[in-house]
Amino acid sequence: MAPVAGPSSGGLGGRAPTTNMTRTATKSKTNKRIEQERILDRLVEAFLQDTQNSSSSSKSAQKAKAIQAIDKDSWSPADDDEIAAAVQGLALKHSIHLDHELAVALRRCYSQLLISCQRSVRLTAQTRDAHKRRGPDVRSIPDPLLRPDNVADAVRLLLQLSKPADVTARTAANLMLNATQASRAQYLTPEQRKQAEKREWMSILVEEPLEGDDWAEDAMEQDNSDLSDWSLDSDDEYRLRIEHGYDSDKEVRKRRNRLTAVSASIQLSASSTDQFQRRELWTRERQTRSKALVEASDKSVRDPKSGNEMKPTELTEADAVRESLSALAGCSTFLFKQSPSGKISLALSGQSHVLAGLAEQLQVVAAISSTLAALRSFVKDTVLQSIQAVDALTRTPAVEAFAEQLQILLERVSLRLSELDADLAVASMPVRPTAIGADRYATLTQLLEFVLREAASVLLLSRLLLEMGFTTPTDAGMDTPIVGRAFSDRALIDGLQALLGFVHQQNEVAHSEAILADLSICLLAACRPAWKSVCRLIQRGLNFSIIRDHDPLFYDRLVQHMIRHDTSLPTSDSTFWTSGYAVEYTNSDLGAEEGDDGYNPPAFLQSIVQDVVTTAKGVGLLRSLGIDALGEVQPNADLDQVLGLHREETSAILDSIKSGLGGDDSDIEDGSGCNIDVETIARTTPLEAQNRLRQLLFSRTSQKPQFAGQRDATEESSESLPQTPDSQPDAELLLHAGTADRPQRTSHCLLEPNLGRLLREHLSPISAIVRKRLIEVLSSAVTEGGYALQSHLKACHGLFFMQRGAEMTSWSNSLFIDLDRRHGTIRATENHRLNSGFGDALEAHQRRTIEEAWIDPNLVRFSTGDDEPESAAAIRQRTRIRRLADVQVEYEVPWPLTFAFPLGCMRFYQAMFTTLLQARYAQWKLSSTLKLAKPETMHMRKFWALRRQAQWLVRTLIEFLQRDVLLDGSQRLCIALEGTISLDSAIQIHNEALERMAMLCFHRLEQAKVKELLGVAWRLGVEVVSNYEQFIGKSSREEDRQARRKRKERRKKRRDKAKRDGAPLGVIAEEDEEEEEEEEEEEGEDEREEEEREEEAGYAGYGTMARTAIAGAEGEANLGLATEAFDSNAVDASMSVDISASWMESETHKRERFRIECERQRKALHRLVEELKVSIDEQIGRIAAKAAVQAQDAIQADRALQEHDDCREKWQGLLYALAWSDMTY
Repeated sequence: MAPVAGPSSGGLGGRAPTTNMTRTATKSKTNKRIEQERILDRLVEAFLQDTQNSSSSSKSAQKAKAIQAIDKDSWSPADDDEIAAAVQGLALKHSIHLDHELAVALRRCYSQLLISCQRSVRLTAQTRDAHKRRGPDVRSIPDPLLRPDNVADAVRLLLQLSKPADVTARTAANLMLNATQASRAQYLTPEQRKQAEKREWMSILVEEPLEGDDWAEDAMEQDNSDLSDWSLDSDDEYRLRIEHGYDSDKEVRKRRNRLTAVSASIQLSASSTDQFQRRELWTRERQTRSKALVEASDKSVRDPKSGNEMKPTELTEADAVRESLSALAGCSTFLFKQSPSGKISLALSGQSHVLAGLAEQLQVVAAISSTLAALRSFVKDTVLQSIQAVDALTRTPAVEAFAEQLQILLERVSLRLSELDADLAVASMPVRPTAIGADRYATLTQLLEFVLREAASVLLLSRLLLEMGFTTPTDAGMDTPIVGRAFSDRALIDGLQALLGFVHQQNEVAHSEAILADLSICLLAACRPAWKSVCRLIQRGLNFSIIRDHDPLFYDRLVQHMIRHDTSLPTSDSTFWTSGYAVEYTNSDLGAEEGDDGYNPPAFLQSIVQDVVTTAKGVGLLRSLGIDALGEVQPNADLDQVLGLHREETSAILDSIKSGLGGDDSDIEDGSGCNIDVETIARTTPLEAQNRLRQLLFSRTSQKPQFAGQRDATEESSESLPQTPDSQPDAELLLHAGTADRPQRTSHCLLEPNLGRLLREHLSPISAIVRKRLIEVLSSAVTEGGYALQSHLKACHGLFFMQRGAEMTSWSNSLFIDLDRRHGTIRATENHRLNSGFGDALEAHQRRTIEEAWIDPNLVRFSTGDDEPESAAAIRQRTRIRRLADVQVEYEVPWPLTFAFPLGCMRFYQAMFTTLLQARYAQWKLSSTLKLAKPETMHMRKFWALRRQAQWLVRTLIEFLQRDVLLDGSQRLCIALEGTISLDSAIQIHNEALERMAMLCFHRLEQAKVKELLGVAWRLGVEVVSNYEQFIGKSSREEDRQARRKRKERRKKRRDKAKRDGAPLGVIAEEDEEEEEEEEEEEGEDEREEEEREEEAGYAGYGTMARTAIAGAEGEANLGLATEAFDSNAVDASMSVDISASWMESETHKRERFRIECERQRKALHRLVEELKVSIDEQIGRIAAKAAVQAQDAIQADRALQEHDDCREKWQGLLYALAWSDMTY
């Protein structure tokens, strides 16, 4: 094998071998360095194999000298790892010297250089493709000098040129300038070298073919020759040729062989001579005809003798026909002229008697010529736009594909016209007989009939393009604009589909089959890019990563305008599944105020766009979880196979094009004549693929798959497998293959709603598989690799709905005990106390039982939302039951289950947790009131009756909320989620279930009055207990007063002692001021608590109901009753205040005040129950009226009546319980 040079590190010549070997051993080695050292070891062993007694030090010295020689006198390509490490090290040095900008600039320049090289290579490839489509020679486009594989060489060359250039630098510079392929050093085996030489010779022969008589005579021998024999067979022959002066450089060999081929091709063969003679004959005839036309025009314009105009008797109708053919082909003619705007008109002002009667027909020819010229200009502008488009978002792939098909149709028309012109030219030759059959088209009438028949499809398409604005009228005086509208793809596809539908309905139109075939080809070509974008979107899926700013998927024009992507919404948000990616709509769909100037997909995709976006979201989410959603099931990007247009249908269309192109089969077979995808070799047939999809979708119920290719077994398996909604037998096409013509059947498949139905039928099994796999992953247990949706849902119900009685009761009781202590409104509701108390309650219950934990306490976070110091004063002024409303609990559902727990659901959970917490506090206060062992008196019996009634009301409302509504609703929700088939249905079921619970629990906005009455019930229960505790002297307020009194006495004693001990007067004065401030604050707290107690005693009972009734806008009568009720309660409150302020605190006075308070609370409780009954009865009437309105719709009638019956049953039960209550003593 040929030796390969080592790395160029420099500076190794003047150092000792030991030092060099030490630096070589300690340097970080790359793959290239390791390989070079291995080759050097073998070379040293080969050279020193004769001296067996040589020591290891001599071998090391020889190795070091070899390294020095290679580094000094040779060059090798740079290693990317070495250059990258050097750049990183240099940047690190700048960072150490506090030059952060230099370090960042250095790293960024190197990385951007790599990206720029990749873009230049890609841009060169795109330019070559564009030139290939236009026809020029692509060899004139040079390769980029810098590529991703030689960036390291360029960087090292720049580093070497920072000092005086040496031989290595000059060699690297020459290689950089002459680089046409990757210059990475490779070690080739003899067989690989032979293959490389063969490929090189084949490329030379393709560029410069071997032509001449000698090569043509020896063609048979050349076919059996082996080009690999020309390559070198061994290294010895290679060295001999170098010694004899033969240069084996690639460029030299290519130049020498090219000159040889050129010299050999100078000699003409028989075939080339015949072709040359025919070209000469055609050129001579063309020149003769041109001279005749010029002479005829000169004679027809003016008589040189008399100066009068002459009648152009030399021009016959046959000449006018040939001139018309030239104008239709887009060539310059004598009879027609073309304006700068593209319009073609008659050029002669004076006409002969022959052409005078043909003026109208010539005008029709001019109009058709103008139309064909406008279409050619449209194709040219479209191709120019595709070449100039540097970004994929500015391209219009559907318009470009349509332009290619339109170019094919125009070439077919031009070919027909050229054949007709050739027939007329041959018939007009004097040396040939005229009876060829071409005289049929020697008149303009026959020509127009021929052109209108052959160009019927093209003329229809030109009218469509003109109506849609893709082309401009030729009389507008302006050039045809370049297509650049944002919605051109959609407009073109919809317009083609509408035109096809119109022609499909006109059965009496002449040549309808040919027109249907042409329009079907154009529509298929325009629809293919959109369908490929849809398949690519499903295969890749939408992005669910954290950073989604530069998603390559949105470089696709259709995807960008079809999907609205909210980049500001993080993927961790609970609404990202429904709002992160959404279908884009235009103003016509949503209204001018809701939509935006955007783009929505074509009409044939609008019926499936929602399913496509949902499926793409499922694929992307599963891929982000590390799961392949599709597996072997992939959408078919071939639109012809999806629509069932196999070889039979496509061959018919190809036959028509072949006949139109004159039977030239070579272009059709090569695919250069048209852009029709006739690939019918697929991995499986559509029927087998459909059965496989059903087997994957219904794996539990289906049997094992049958062998592919057995028709009977396939039909039996398809009958036994369940059918998807879009694959039912009644969903077949109305026109079958055996009952309709192929063009009509093809056009029928491309019309709506058949096209959308066929695409939906193809995608529906894939969508069902993705939805099923996603919901299975979310619902399966954690031990099986899932996310346990049901477990987290039950944990939320147990926490927020307090359905786990033992744990939640233990935690709530400990919270209530801390809340009733001194300063409990602040201390008991601290975040760490709430979290630690909940964890202790779960741990204590788990030690007593052997059950597993139903909730992870690490996922639960309690807070109060008042961490700011300014809110402390407001907290002190709140009552304890109002303070419980500040307690917030958050359950951190793991991602991606957050999508199934939207923000609205979590708000309802929090609202119900607050309601139940306040209700339990009222129930706990009433239950904790102990009956004292004192003789029963009248006022005590009234109190115990009042307490029993309040406890009954609170317990009844709690049982209704927690058992009749929440427990029943949560059970229904869990059962409904077990049968769900997709994440969207799970979200919908969750939202609907919680909306129903919110309505039954009176948590809707229109039910605010009933909700406020429930809050009054909780506060009234707490007030009953507070009144009793104050009467018996067990109130926490009395304890606080006694504690403050004792603390004040202790401070006075310490101050007196400090004075006796001789403490400084300044320190004593400061302590006195601090103590006075504390006393003032404590007294102020006592006054505020007293005011709150008196206000709650006279206002919290029925006064809240009065305010709610007044704010409810129920009418003047309701307003008067509420005001009267409020006034009576205000009198009772003022009476109690006057008594407490004027009477002495004796036992008699305390009992009298206690009796008055009990009587007032009894009245408030009675009025509360009455108001609850009226409000609930009103809600029953409202739900009945709403159900009656919804029942008018036959689709929603059953569901609306069922929901009405359930709600009325539950509310009627609560109403009966309140109606049968005995509120008397």
